[in-house]
Amino acid sequence: MSNLSNEEIERIKSVFNQFDKNKNDTIDKAELKTLSIALNDPLSQAELFDFFKQIDENNNGIISWDEFIRYWNKP
Repeated sequence: MSNLSNEEIERIKSVFNQFDKNKNDTIDKAELKTLSIALNDPLSQAELFDFFKQIDENNNGIISWDEFIRYWNKP
């Protein structure tokens, strides 16, 4: 069950779409780095790797919308 309101989900989807630069419904490491800089929290290469690994549940090298929203929905 989602802990997020519809409004929160819409805002998160908007952020996801903003940084999915090639509009393929996924975020890769380069796009995630751009996201971290835009959120005023630039990540080092090691931090980026660790953060990406936390979100990329199936370890396929990309973050899907489902993985992204599950990450933000964690208690």
